[in-house]
Amino acid sequence: MKLKGNKTNQRLKFCKGTIVEVKSDEVGFQGAWFSAIIIKKMGNGKFLVQYQSLLTDDGTDFLTEEASASDIRPSPPHIQHAYPFKLLEKVDAWYSDGWWFGCIIKVHKNMKYTVYFQATEELEFHHSELRPHQEWIDGRWVASSK
Repeated sequence: MKLKGNKTNQRLKFCKGTIVEVKSDEVGFQGAWFSAIIIKKMGNGKFLVQYQSLLTDDGTDFLTEEASASDIRPSPPHIQHAYPFKLLEKVDAWYSDGWWFGCIIKVHKNMKYTVYFQATEELEFHHSELRPHQEWIDGRWVASSK
């Protein structure tokens, strides 16, 4: 991946083989990002991507589809989060083969948490299934606040 532009207008240019995350806008999947690899640039701001965790309907191969550039972001940097998450902290939770945006609404014993998802429900996760939430803003990753 290459950054192009100045500080106020940075645009990311994805090339074949780049590992990215693709946003889902399908009903029931809003707020979810799925890991994928760029297969090729299609033109008109679209890319052919192959998901790394979503399978075709028959389950024989990884799903490949077109995605708009506006629904693609680079994979976020890994942030070590050795300390417990806090109440109301924004997180991404690994659920149904993707990263889902949510908020910690209950802290349990043994590094477990209840996470609220606006699009779905409340679910319980272990610390290892969560990552601090980050937003891709103006060509850079920004850590979320409460």
